[in-house]
Amino acid sequence: MLRTEAVSKTPSRRRRAKLAAPGSLGLSSWRCQPALMALPHQHGDIELNLLLDGMVTYVHRDHFVQMAPGALCIFWGAIPHQLVEARPACDFCVFTIPLELFLGWKLPEGLVQALLTGELVMDEDDVNAQLDRLLLPRWHVELTAGQPAIVLKEMEARLWRLALGRKHASTPHTDGSINSRAGRMAHYIVSNYAAPLTVEAVAREAGLHPSYAMTCFKQTFGVTILEYTLQYRVTQAQRLLMTTDDSVLDIALQSGFGSLSSFYVAFQRYTGRTPKAMRQASTGRSWSAGTA
Repeated sequence: MLRTEAVSKTPSRRRRAKLAAPGSLGLSSWRCQPALMALPHQHGDIELNLLLDGMVTYVHRDHFVQMAPGALCIFWGAIPHQLVEARPACDFCVFTIPLELFLGWKLPEGLVQALLTGELVMDEDDVNAQLDRLLLPRWHVELTAGQPAIVLKEMEARLWRLALGRKHASTPHTDGSINSRAGRMAHYIVSNYAAPLTVEAVAREAGLHPSYAMTCFKQTFGVTILEYTLQYRVTQAQRLLMTTDDSVLDIALQSGFGSLSSFYVAFQRYTGRTPKAMRQASTGRSWSAGTA
């Protein structure tokens, strides 16, 4: 996630929700000068970012994305993401919303599916940007003070506004790095995760020898080709568990796992719980503003 607690313009105390699941940061907020990340990061929450001043660049899935001041950015933290560049004196607001809470808001399906399928959405409407510059810093102050009730209502309303005004929202501009060798390999994995994949096939997509391809990929993304593939497959399995009634076996196969046993091992490794527990959490829990 794009955050740091070490260097902060506004001292912050993270508020973690009691209902936060393993791999979740809970209902939390930061206002900070963001620190660069040595490795890609994942968590189970929906993440909102607003850059008030400066410029940041990060890797999201298989793209390099540059964020400009004023554009509200939202994505699912289960998608690997890594902040790789930040200008000095950035002023950055970051919020995490537990996935169960987000799904409970019953937002328009277009926005929900876009996020759960790995899209990073930016709202670049100028009028909304003016309001966000006032509203989001106040959210941080109130969450830090342990007062989430109004913030939760305003968050839900803000996401409804985003969903209903999708003409102003877009997948952000990239710098073309997807055409790099590592970027092409990541794009191939994302596009073919449901099929059997080998290092040789991924390397072939970039025109590289498998050994050099593995080195190139890890230098760029900080994880191996296998780790990246497993993480992305688990992410897609999470999406299917929460949005369909398909059996666990069918979801495992649709997500690219060759057996149920390998699926269970990978799923628990990256989420900290079983597929059944995650499905129950997404359908059977309620949220109260007083739990944060």
